[in-house]
Amino acid sequence: MAVNQIWGPSQDNPYPQTEFLDETTKRPSRAWQQYLLNLVNFSSATNATKGAATLPTNPVGFINITVNGKPYKVPYYNI
Repeated sequence: MAVNQIWGPSQDNPYPQTEFLDETTKRPSRAWQQYLLNLVNFSSATNATKGAATLPTNPVGFINITVNGKPYKVPYYNI
């Protein structure tokens, strides 16, 4: 039986043994922040095949992301 690495009992990414919320900031503790960030596995590619849709000339806005320490702005559209 295959085990899902995120939800299964894998020890590759064990749950933090601290409280979820920091009492002083009322935000997730540093250990939980790192754990949750590690669940998201960003990957990138140097090329892609284009889709059939033609995008509008002006995006609605941009999503700021950081990949391997380099910031990027990704446009999003309301189509």
